[in-house]
Amino acid sequence: MATTRGLCLIFFAAHVICGGVFAQSMLEQESAKAQGLKLYNQYMGVSAVEPLRIAAEAGDKTAQYYLGETLRLNNMFMTPEAQKWYEAAAKQGDLFAMLRLGDSNDLCHSLGTCAGGGPDWREKALSLAYEDAEQGDTEAMRVLYHAGEGLVWLQKAAEAGDSSAQQQLASRYKAGEGWFLTTGSRKKEIIKWLKRSAEKGFAPGMFEYSLAIAPDNVEEASKWLVRAANLSYVNAVVEYAANLGGLSETYKLPQDFLRGSALMRMVVDISPGDTIRLEMLKEIEQEMNENELAKSQLLTDELRAKLPPLSYFVPVYGH
Repeated sequence: MATTRGLCLIFFAAHVICGGVFAQSMLEQESAKAQGLKLYNQYMGVSAVEPLRIAAEAGDKTAQYYLGETLRLNNMFMTPEAQKWYEAAAKQGDLFAMLRLGDSNDLCHSLGTCAGGGPDWREKALSLAYEDAEQGDTEAMRVLYHAGEGLVWLQKAAEAGDSSAQQQLASRYKAGEGWFLTTGSRKKEIIKWLKRSAEKGFAPGMFEYSLAIAPDNVEEASKWLVRAANLSYVNAVVEYAANLGGLSETYKLPQDFLRGSALMRMVVDISPGDTIRLEMLKEIEQEMNENELAKSQLLTDELRAKLPPLSYFVPVYGH
């Protein structure tokens, strides 16, 4: 008969083993989620599905929402499977998932393939978003803006310090939204919000701020371009590489063909069908010899290991 001490040892060993298995499973789920989100933000929707599904099936709310987004975008309309994952995220309180489910403009309505959703989800999203927004939740404010409740909610989110909202508000002003007495006052507000977004560390805000101030302050603009590129924002990386490689003089940067080639090669590697960027790479490399090309490839590998994964910083509810 097993002693009490023996039973305790068996229980302890089983606990350690189960705990180790659980920890390993959690690590695998987090790794799959990170891989799926990386691919999603590189517009590799087909490849993003399976890693996102691993995390979504484990109950991760963020993975569930982005799996729904990926499936919807891959098919260009809401499918029953996409709806399944939006609903899973919505039941865990994801407001953007609720808003997607309540979208009456989705193509599936015209095709007659919508499996459900409807206004109830939209009403729930609005109810919860108003409640959370009153408590200062900037994501809830952005939900209200995307729900068509007015530009004022994007303004409130920006004023509360949301860097994504600050960049988006500047973009909406640039597109003509909002009322300003003069074009000069509109431009001033655009630059103000882009600067705030940049100072908050949001890479798209940094890049757009650099473009906005480049005609008047190219030295400061160059600093923000490099910061955005070092955060691996694809549009900034392309612009930085083009300037280093002599394809653009917007930022008056010293030419560095090796680095320009390495950076552009990173972008081409994640967008092989992009003929424009492939041609840009060829132009940068056209006068480089074999030794320089080999060094550029080594630098590409170094940068890929050093920098965050390339990303378009796809908006949560952008398309």
